[in-house]
Amino acid sequence: MHYQRYLLLLALLLPAAAMAQMKGMDMPEQFAFGQPAPESEATRTIHVEATDTMRLNFDAMNIRRGEVVKFVVSNSGQVLHEFAIGDESFRKKHMLEMRKQMAGMEHHDVNVLSIKGGETKTIVWRFDPLKSKSVLFACYVPGHFEAGMYHRHVMLKQALPN
Repeated sequence: MHYQRYLLLLALLLPAAAMAQMKGMDMPEQFAFGQPAPESEATRTIHVEATDTMRLNFDAMNIRRGEVVKFVVSNSGQVLHEFAIGDESFRKKHMLEMRKQMAGMEHHDVNVLSIKGGETKTIVWRFDPLKSKSVLFACYVPGHFEAGMYHRHVMLKQALPN
């Protein structure tokens, strides 16, 4: 009879323990504007230059909904910059987080690169085929967004299959 109580207790505790373990796991984050993707799925590459004149310079910007793009981002300046892929909702949340953190701290969001002067980093992104209407590429280092270091992009319609 005691073993039935232990089995019941075990049945009640196992799901809670499993949920606690899942919280610690790296689960893919979901955003309305898309999600990270494996580099092998990228259909093309866009090069981006982050400059100390507070600009993000893209070599192409005709991104379609549903497309998987590899961004190669180079910081040609001396100061730390970010390259964030987001939307207006993410911008508000991220800027609030940046204000709370100490200057110079790097972020570890899946949609944000922190790039030191002279560095080049990559991020591969799958843009949502239905929800991605506009995307905001930005640097949220304090003062950089306000100085104009962002680009709003209206997504092109998804390409029709041949």
